[in-house]
Amino acid sequence: MHLSTLIGTFAMAANTAFASYSIVHNNCNYTVWVTSVQTNRTPIQKILSGGQYIEPQNVAQNGVGTSVQVLKSEDGLYTGKPILTMAYSLIPNDTLYYSLSSANGFGFKGEKLRVHNTAGIAVEEIVWLGEPKPDYTAAYKGNADLTLELCEKFLEKA
Repeated sequence: MHLSTLIGTFAMAANTAFASYSIVHNNCNYTVWVTSVQTNRTPIQKILSGGQYIEPQNVAQNGVGTSVQVLKSEDGLYTGKPILTMAYSLIPNDTLYYSLSSANGFGFKGEKLRVHNTAGIAVEEIVWLGEPKPDYTAAYKGNADLTLELCEKFLEKA
């Protein structure tokens, strides 16, 4: 009986040790609201300027990935306001598919948005410079954190 408990504990610890996260970093000088949807929607969370939203990545369930939705108003989901979405699908064979999209217009005009990995893992970056780009899905073989940088500073050319 103790051996099965011990094995279960190690398996749970190993699973947590290798968990990847989806992060929204709010570099904007205003508050944003974030929610996550897979089969259910999480409560909307307020993210102040300089703050972060962090969630463990979920494995795709029956082919359903996860959408991390960013809004510029708390009631934006229910009033037709623009929704910025970082979507990802973590497949059990450890392939991570991810994208950036916008619905109901684009609420970050003139702002730099970037999806990347902050730990130096070579995931393909998705960068929007002031306007949305066409739909595109990137893929990474393995597990990796994804960070959506909102209102990232443009680099000045010397």
